[in-house]
Amino acid sequence: MATPERRTPERERRHGKTVAGIQVRTNNDLEMHAEDSRLNRLWEKFDDERLGHSIPDKAAGSPVYGVYTEFDDGVAGDYSVLAGVEVTDEEKVPDDYATVTLEAGDYLVFQGRGGMPETLIETWGQVWHFFESEDAPERAFLTDYEVFEGGDKVTIYVGVK
Repeated sequence: MATPERRTPERERRHGKTVAGIQVRTNNDLEMHAEDSRLNRLWEKFDDERLGHSIPDKAAGSPVYGVYTEFDDGVAGDYSVLAGVEVTDEEKVPDDYATVTLEAGDYLVFQGRGGMPETLIETWGQVWHFFESEDAPERAFLTDYEVFEGGDKVTIYVGVK
């Protein structure tokens, strides 16, 4: 059973790093309909092609990342999502992969454990619910990202101002 860890998220300062992988452009309206979901196809391709193991110059011990960037209009507009792994040198990554820099800065940390994708969906629900509060910090909309560890744990980092 999926179990997002229901607690107040902690604020954490994160260092920047480079992630390489495959990328799509989407929006929340498309993702609400399974037949239109670009994220489902992105992750299917990532898994089917075993990209978590085959992306050149993968940093030792890198988990799998889902990185949200290039936000057009906060939660209302289009954004890019990259499925990938941390790399040590962007110059060594072939052109057929996209790269993105995880922005250094402050993030709120949300965690969930259980079967995927249910746990991921429920943990994002916790994120949405938290940011509906009037006393929630303002989101930065520069870089948000998911870190997948061990197949049943996800940590979501949401950039804040």
